[in-house]
Amino acid sequence: METDVPLRDIMVREVVTGSMNMNVTEAAKRMKKYDVDSIVVLKSGRPEGIVTQGDILSELVNKDIQPSVVKLKDVMTVPIITASSNDRLSDIVKKMAGGKIKKLPVIENGKLVGIVADVDILSVSSQMNSILADLIEMHVERDIMGIENEGMEQGICEKCGTFSNYLEMKDGLMLCDSCKDEMDSEE
Repeated sequence: METDVPLRDIMVREVVTGSMNMNVTEAAKRMKKYDVDSIVVLKSGRPEGIVTQGDILSELVNKDIQPSVVKLKDVMTVPIITASSNDRLSDIVKKMAGGKIKKLPVIENGKLVGIVADVDILSVSSQMNSILADLIEMHVERDIMGIENEGMEQGICEKCGTFSNYLEMKDGLMLCDSCKDEMDSEE
C-alpha cells in the first residue's frame, strides 16, 4: 500500500452534513438520499460530531425511541476526531485503527473539506496490490535466474496466455510448445 499519499488524494469531497438541531428522521432520509452511512454534524460551519447508521440503531432502534423527537446533537459521537488534508495515509491508518474509527472528517483551514472512510483506504490498498502484481508478473525472474534458452517447469505462456507445464524462452518471451513451434515455423 502506498503510505505517502496525502488524504486530499483519496478523500471523498462531497460530505453529507446536518445541523445540531436536525432530527434523526431527517438525517436518516438525507443519508439514504445520498447513499451514505454517516452524517457529519456542523455547528457554525465547523464539524462538532458524527452520526452513523450504527449510532441510530444502537441509540434509538434498540431503545425503541422515536427518531423524529431526537436531535443529532443528542446522539452524535463527540468529540469528533478529524484529520488534515495534508496528513499521510500511513499516519491516518494508525489513527483510525487505534481508535477503531471507520470515518474521519478531513479539515483544512478549520473547514470541512472531505471525509475518508476505511473502505477508501482499502480501495487504495487493493489498487496498489493489483499494480504490484502486474509489475511482478512483468518482471518474472528470468533475468535473475539467467534463463536464456532454457525451459521452465510451469507458468503462463506470454504469447497466448495459457497455462503450460513446460515453457521455453524464445525471443525474450516464455512460450508454451505450441507458440514456440509457431514462432519457429515463421522464421
